[in-house]
Amino acid sequence: MGYRTVVMLNNDVAHEWQQDTELGHKIARAMNYANDKARKDMASVGGYGNVVECVHADCQTLAMLDGYTAFKHLDSQPWVRGEDENSDVLRLLKSAAQKLGYRLVKKPAA
Repeated sequence: MGYRTVVMLNNDVAHEWQQDTELGHKIARAMNYANDKARKDMASVGGYGNVVECVHADCQTLAMLDGYTAFKHLDSQPWVRGEDENSDVLRLLKSAAQKLGYRLVKKPAA
């Protein structure tokens, strides 16, 4: 399994980046700096947006996206074999809540 690169692009300048024949090269260059807090500016994709995450493809990420380039990592965990769709989401939500000082509990059944 390989790596996953997450790119946030500004739709307001789509008329520019859709014509950019170097866009793939810009993303490939920027992905090397997505996880580097000291050189975050290098994760820029030609002024169109940013590469916001580059991780192994079996990583499940819970994040808040804001604006054109703001990616706030809330939690990430490795993929778990055999886990159903709701279990993995719940696992990430509970973990993120705990990191923020909360406990996520299910409402009682009616």
